[in-house]
Amino acid sequence: MFDIKAANLTGVLPGESSAGSVTYPGCTDLSRNYINGSIPAANWTSLPLKNFFLSGNNFSGELPETLSNLKNLIDVRLDGTEISGKIPSFTGNWTKLERL
Repeated sequence: MFDIKAANLTGVLPGESSAGSVTYPGCTDLSRNYINGSIPAANWTSLPLKNFFLSGNNFSGELPETLSNLKNLIDVRLDGTEISGKIPSFTGNWTKLERL
């Protein structure tokens, strides 16, 4: 589990090379921080994430297409962000999803 909830983090999420250095977090919880910018395409897709919590941050833009490969997701939380656009059609790839 990669849990850095309510840790007063600021800035942007790491890009392509940094996210892949985290090994097997079944859950990534970065909620209730001050992270801004877009959600990077990054190597999140190489991780077998089941829970992906980004709520309560200042994210903007749309969800990157590379998130379509996160096929083990059960729970995704994006509330309280400035993410824009429609719910992408690739969320249909998240066949195990129980909560969005």
